[in-house]
Amino acid sequence: FGIARANDVIAAYPSIDTWIIGGHSLGGAMAAEYLKNNPDAIEGVAFLASYPSNSTDLTAITAAVVSIYGTEDGVDGAVFEESLGRLPAGASLKVIDGGNHAQFGNYGPQKGDGIATISRDEQQRLTADAILELANGLQ
Repeated sequence: FGIARANDVIAAYPSIDTWIIGGHSLGGAMAAEYLKNNPDAIEGVAFLASYPSNSTDLTAITAAVVSIYGTEDGVDGAVFEESLGRLPAGASLKVIDGGNHAQFGNYGPQKGDGIATISRDEQQRLTADAILELANGLQ
């Protein structure tokens, strides 16, 4: 693990000049921290049921941002809402009706999570669509 490991990936692929970072839950918080410390390295960020920590203010970044969450996500709902103020004004918010926290991944139930009313496949397809929309907007 390590927030700065993205630097190794970027350095390993010098022919790529447009980078998107993101993550689910704690992975998204780590992506936010990386972006805060390396704002010129990343053109886009995707938060999947995640958000920047209280000490990570992204309001001044120029990277495109999409924040994706499910309506049945029972994990840290109030904290998520409060965190939206730490995103740039142009951030896009995508709501997946019936999606929950755990179905962004494939690791089984999560304590405190809501019960999804859509399938994992559907939630992940909608998530991929939102990330592709972010990526296509960078071209």
